[in-house]
Amino acid sequence: MFRFAVSNAFRRKGIAIFAIVGTALGIALMTVLLSISDGMDKQMNEMMDELAAGIAVYPKAAPLGFMMPSPIGMPISYADEIETIENVDRVSPQITVFVPTEDYEFGDPMGTLLRGMDLEREIEEDDPVAPGNIIKGEPLTIASEDEVILGTLAATAAKGGDYAKVGGTMELPVLGSGSATITLTVVGIFETGNTMHDYSIYTDLDTARSLTPTIAADEVNYIGVRATSIDYVSGVAEEIEAMFENRDVPVSTTVAKEMLESFTEMMGTFSSFLWIVSLVAAIAGGVSIFIVMLISVIERTKEFGILKASGWSNRNIISSVVIQSITIGLLGAALGLAIGYGGGLGIDNYINRDIAIITWRLVLIIAAFGIAMGLVGGLYPALRAARVSPIESLRAL
Repeated sequence: MFRFAVSNAFRRKGIAIFAIVGTALGIALMTVLLSISDGMDKQMNEMMDELAAGIAVYPKAAPLGFMMPSPIGMPISYADEIETIENVDRVSPQITVFVPTEDYEFGDPMGTLLRGMDLEREIEEDDPVAPGNIIKGEPLTIASEDEVILGTLAATAAKGGDYAKVGGTMELPVLGSGSATITLTVVGIFETGNTMHDYSIYTDLDTARSLTPTIAADEVNYIGVRATSIDYVSGVAEEIEAMFENRDVPVSTTVAKEMLESFTEMMGTFSSFLWIVSLVAAIAGGVSIFIVMLISVIERTKEFGILKASGWSNRNIISSVVIQSITIGLLGAALGLAIGYGGGLGIDNYINRDIAIITWRLVLIIAAFGIAMGLVGGLYPALRAARVSPIESLRAL
């Protein structure tokens, strides 16, 4: 019976192909959307693992808080004082500068960050400026002047010109100086595996300070702090704020965990939206199976009557039609998965990021939807086929 049911799925090749293609299109959209959702969840979890113990320290009077680089500075000596706090693992004073997309495109629709690092401080292996992270060109050195290194994601996402290649140059505007610019030379490309770092530009403190003249020679506008454990993050952040509360330049702190948790909530909402769209697409595919199976049952009314007259039970008839519809559903799911995989690769190549990932969990979900669509789409036609009267079918011969 199984072989009979499967072969009957292709008795009318035209409508069978219509059902398979209709199902495949819905499954393809579902595959792309859910693979993007899984990819974003993976990247968010990786960032949570790496940055959860981080604390951003910036001037309390910063116009946009931690969201954008501050034109207001704070004494670089704050970094040395923060190092004395218990449960602080490391401290990194920086000068951050915003590079808008209208100046240079580095993949982000708004722009990216240029981070000036204190190269005289101890450099750890996981620092973007560490020599071991350089994959092309040379690392920054203490003697570097007007030199930058680019993250690999920023370099590959850049559009036009040679500014994202080793030896390329960028002319960045000096903040608040009208038309004045400074030419920076790209000396290296680095890769850390961290999305946030690999979309950034790094240079030395003096070069970054020359782009933000409102920051004095003994000041920075950002201090990155990492606690020894995620358990101490909140306590360290509170102690930092209390330490500088009565200084000329008080500071605010933002705990990376809290910031990332807000992003996680947004991602959860976005993932729910993707699931809803995917379900609508899958239901549309199930409707095509329903229509095709209903047409098939109507055309085979006499055949079902003869089969029942020859001894087939209602259960046999229902099973035959359902197996036929599930076969179409699974073939549509397989084709849709292949199309969706190709679509995900296209998206990855376009945005230069591995955002769409196909996991075994997703493959199982797609296969389950294929079976479910076949079952639901073929159930009513199967019940209709089981109600066929063998006597009336024989009379019609």
